[in-house]
Amino acid sequence: MAAIWFRNFYAACPWLEEALTIWQRHMPLWLGLHTDPDYFNQMAAGEAAQGKFFAAYLRKLNGVVARWQSWVNEHEKSVLGWYVPLELSDAYFNTASQRQQLHEFLHQLKQRMGKRKLAISVFMSGELPADEFGAWLNELQELGYQVWLQDGAGTRALSETQRKDYFAHINCDVVMINEAFRQTNEQPFDARPARPEELERAVAQQPKCHQQILFSLRYLPETAGLLYLTDVNAQPTR
Repeated sequence: MAAIWFRNFYAACPWLEEALTIWQRHMPLWLGLHTDPDYFNQMAAGEAAQGKFFAAYLRKLNGVVARWQSWVNEHEKSVLGWYVPLELSDAYFNTASQRQQLHEFLHQLKQRMGKRKLAISVFMSGELPADEFGAWLNELQELGYQVWLQDGAGTRALSETQRKDYFAHINCDVVMINEAFRQTNEQPFDARPARPEELERAVAQQPKCHQQILFSLRYLPETAGLLYLTDVNAQPTR
């Protein structure tokens, strides 16, 4: 897969626009939409809370897209599309009514975003049987989204045998996200970089037909001192 740059943004950031302009000269970009810090709490709170979140999220996106639309139009040839940073999981959408509400939201979102490609990521929690999970990913694709599936090797929420069973029910158009970390603590989240042999083993367990993404570069030894494993709140100096 072509090189991808993830970045979630909301407020106007001159330094960010400058950085993206430089980057897109060399590699195509997926631009990340605004991430709401309360997303996971609202998803875990049930169907009613999810519906309220989706309605509020759609309103927020109006400002985000309007703020960046002129930049996107100017660099149209090097922008692959928008990444919707709402990590989906069968733990949050394990009922038909929850998935229906989600799909209605995603349909509205696609209408609002226009013709540009949209991508969304999913992770496996083992709440849906493997065949139903695979069918759900098909439905997300039919809504017009490129689906990126986290391979689960980093979080290790499912066993290797379980992951292989899920992989067997996923079509080849799903892009595989290879987790370049190994989780060491759940709350708060903590992880170490995966060793090369661990990454190789995880990739070897996947069907060979999938495009692949590495998540994320900050876990690679080559980025030590350049990318941080924890969030840095200070704004970069110019």
